[in-house]
Amino acid sequence: MSYSRPDETWGYEPPTEEAADAPAWGGAYADAEPTPTEQRRAAEARREPATGSYRSTDDDGREHHTLPPPSPALWHRLPAIAVTMVVSAGLILGTQMERPVYAAGIAVLQFAMIALVTWVRKIDGVWITLAVAAALALAADWAAVTWQPVSLLPITVLLALAFGATVAGQLLRKDHAGVTERLGFTMLVCVAVCGYACYIVLSRLGSAPPAMYSAVVAAGTAILAARAVDLVMPDPRINRQVTRGAFGIVIGTMCGTASAAYAGFVIEGPEPSHAAIGGLLVALTAVLADLACGYLSASRRIDEAGTAPNPVVSAAGPLLAFAVTGPVVYLVSAYYMID
Repeated sequence: MSYSRPDETWGYEPPTEEAADAPAWGGAYADAEPTPTEQRRAAEARREPATGSYRSTDDDGREHHTLPPPSPALWHRLPAIAVTMVVSAGLILGTQMERPVYAAGIAVLQFAMIALVTWVRKIDGVWITLAVAAALALAADWAAVTWQPVSLLPITVLLALAFGATVAGQLLRKDHAGVTERLGFTMLVCVAVCGYACYIVLSRLGSAPPAMYSAVVAAGTAILAARAVDLVMPDPRINRQVTRGAFGIVIGTMCGTASAAYAGFVIEGPEPSHAAIGGLLVALTAVLADLACGYLSASRRIDEAGTAPNPVVSAAGPLLAFAVTGPVVYLVSAYYMID
C-alpha cells in the first residue's frame, strides 16, 4: 500500500489579483449606518473636555437638533437670578399694601409668566392658551380679593371652567393633530395662573402671612442657590439636552430648606421644625418647576421647532416656579406651619 503526503500548502496560496482587490472580511459593512449607541458615543467624544462645553454642530458645521446644546453664556443666565430676587421681594413686601394694589402686581407676574412660558414652548393654536389664561388671571385675582369668606373654592371653580373653555376651543379648530399636547400645556399654564392667585388669598388669612414669608424665602433661596451653582458647576447635566447641572438641583433644595428653618427662628409665628419641613416641600417644588422650563425648551428643540432665546428661557423658569409653588405654599402655610 502506498501513502501520499497531503498538500500542506493548501489555504496558504499567495492571493490572486481578484482577492487582493476584494474588501477585507467585514468590509462590506464599513459604509453601513452607525447604530444609536455609536452615535451617542460619537456625540460624547465631540464634547470639549477643556472647557466643559457641548457642540451642537456636526462635523460639517451644521447644527443638529439631536446633539446636546452648548451651555448658555453668563449674561444669558443672569435674568433668572434677577427675576427670582424681584418676585421674592414683591410677594413678601406686597402683602403690606392694599389688596387691589397687591392683586395688580400679581397680575403683572401672571401675564409675564403666560407670555414667556408660551414663548418657550410654542404650540399650534396658541391664541386659545393666551385667551383662556389671560381671562382666568383676571377672574381669579378678582375672586381672591373680593370673595367672602376667604377660600380657594371660587378659584377652583374658575379653573374647572377654564379647562372646559380650553376643550371647547380646541374642538372648534379644524386641525386636531396634537390636541393632547395643546390641552396639557394650556392646563399647565392655567394651574400656574391660579397658583399666583393663591398668594392673594393667603395674604388675607390672619395668621398665615408669617408662614408665607418663610415659604417664599425657601422658594427664592432654592432657585437662587441652584442657579448660582450652575454658574460654577454646570456639569454633570441633569439631562444632556437640558443646560442645567445636577448639583444645582440638590444644593438648591438643601439651601431652601435651611433658609426656611432659619426664617422660623427669626419670624414670629411658624415653629422652626415645621418651617424646615414645609420649606423642604416648597424648595423641592420650586427647583423642579424651574427645571421644567429647560425641558420645555429642549422638547421644542428636539422637535425641530426652533428654540426661544436663552434669556427668555432663563427668565421664564423662576416665573413658572413661583406660580406652581403657590398652591404648595398655601397648603403648607395655612394647614401645617401655623398651629
